[in-house]
Amino acid sequence: MKQVLALLLQGLSNKEIGARLGISRHTARRHVSNVLEKYGVRYRTDLLAQLLKDAARDT
Repeated sequence: MKQVLALLLQGLSNKEIGARLGISRHTARRHVSNVLEKYGVRYRTDLLAQLLKDAARDT
């Protein structure tokens, strides 16, 4: 999950994430969906906003 999150934060597409991890695009999409669900967001941009909000709160 951390690997997928790190690749998401680099702005990679599902296809690129799959290639980096040696998995299919479909599997990458499922992992991305799991990350988004874990953070309670629907979109990649919302994930970034949530992570920034959490980081600001922690400082």
